[in-house]
Amino acid sequence: MKKIIFGYCLFTILVFIYFYDWYPLMSYGETRYGALAFAFFLAMWPLQLLTLYLLMSKTTLIEKIEQFTSPVKKTLVYVTLLILLDYLVHFPFRFAWYRITYNEGIRTQGVFSWLTEGLISQALFWLSLFVIVVVARSVIKKWPDRWGFILWLFAIPVVVFVMFIQPIWIDPLFDDFQPLRNGELRTEIDSLTEQAGIGDATLLEVNKSEKVSTFNAYVTGIFNHARIVLWDTTINGMSTSEILFIMAHEIAHYIYHHVYIGIGLYLVLSLVVLLLLQNSTRHWKDKHKLPAMTRILTITVAVLMLTQPLSLWISRQMESQADRYAIQHTEDLEPALASYHLLAEQSKADMSPASWLVWMRSSHPPLATRIERIEQEMENRETN
Repeated sequence: MKKIIFGYCLFTILVFIYFYDWYPLMSYGETRYGALAFAFFLAMWPLQLLTLYLLMSKTTLIEKIEQFTSPVKKTLVYVTLLILLDYLVHFPFRFAWYRITYNEGIRTQGVFSWLTEGLISQALFWLSLFVIVVVARSVIKKWPDRWGFILWLFAIPVVVFVMFIQPIWIDPLFDDFQPLRNGELRTEIDSLTEQAGIGDATLLEVNKSEKVSTFNAYVTGIFNHARIVLWDTTINGMSTSEILFIMAHEIAHYIYHHVYIGIGLYLVLSLVVLLLLQNSTRHWKDKHKLPAMTRILTITVAVLMLTQPLSLWISRQMESQADRYAIQHTEDLEPALASYHLLAEQSKADMSPASWLVWMRSSHPPLATRIERIEQEMENRETN
C-alpha cells in the first residue's frame, strides 16, 4: 500500500510539473489556468478508485462493521465511512481549485457558500449511496445468481424518477430559477422555439452570477418538466444575436431528444456493467456482505472509469449535432463566431486540447474545432 501511495504522489507531482511548465496551452488567458484544469482533473481522476482499494485492503475494519447486529446500523456506518473518506481525500484538491478559480475571476462564490454547497452535494451522495447499498445487499442476498439483472430492473424507474424530479427539487437546492424575463430576448427565443415546433418549451434563467462569471445554457428534465435554462451571466454578457445562436444549439438538444437518448444509453451501460459484475462474482461467497460489497464497488468504479471515454465520445457527437443544427438555422454567423470567442475568453479554457485529453475529459468538442466549423460554413456561404 505504501508503494501505491508513493506512486500516486509521484504521479501527481509529475502531472502538475508537466501541465504548469510544458503543456502547449492555447487560450485567451495569460495564465496557465487552462492547463492547470487538466492537472487537477488527472490528479483527482484515480482518487475514488484508490480510496476504495485502500478500504478493501483493510479487511479487518470492514469485517468489524459487518459484525454489527443491526443491518441498518452497519449500512449507515459503512456508507458514512465511504463518504467521509471520499470527501477528505478530494477536499484538498477541490479547495485548491476553488482558490485558483476565485483568484482568476472565474468563480465569484464566497468560501462559505462554496463549502455549504459542497456539503449538500455530499449529503445527497450519502443518501444515494445508502439506498444503493441497502437495495443491492437485499437483492444479492435473495437472488445471488441473477442479482445484476434484477437490480437493473429496479434501477430503471429510479433513474427515470430522479431525472424527472431533478429540475424540480434537486437543482433549486443549489441555484435560484425563474421564468425567462419578458423583453426582446424572450420574444426572439419564443420565435425560435415556435419555428422549431417546440413552442411549449419551458424557458428559465438561473442566477449564476453569484457563483461564476462564465457563460452557459443547458437542457434538462423529462416529460412535462423538460426545460431550457439560460445562465444570467450569459444574458448580461452577450448580445441578443449571440445568445440566439446558443439557444438554437440548446433547442437542438431539445428537439433531438438528447436527454432521453442519454438516459437510454446510461441504462444500457448500467445493464452491461451489472451483468459483468454478476458474472465475475458468480463464485463468491457471502456476496451481500460488506467486504464483498467493497470489492464490487471497486470493480464498478474501475469499469466506469474505463467506459467514461465512450460516454464522452457520445456526448461530443450530440454536441456536434446541436452545433450543426444551430449553424444551419442561423443566417448571420458573425455573432455565432463571436459567441464562441467570448466563451473561450471568459472561461480561459484550452481551445485545442491534446486528443488524449479530449478523449478522457471533454463532453464537448474543443472550442477551436467549433470555431473552425463556423468559419468553414461562412466560407461555403460566400462561395455559393
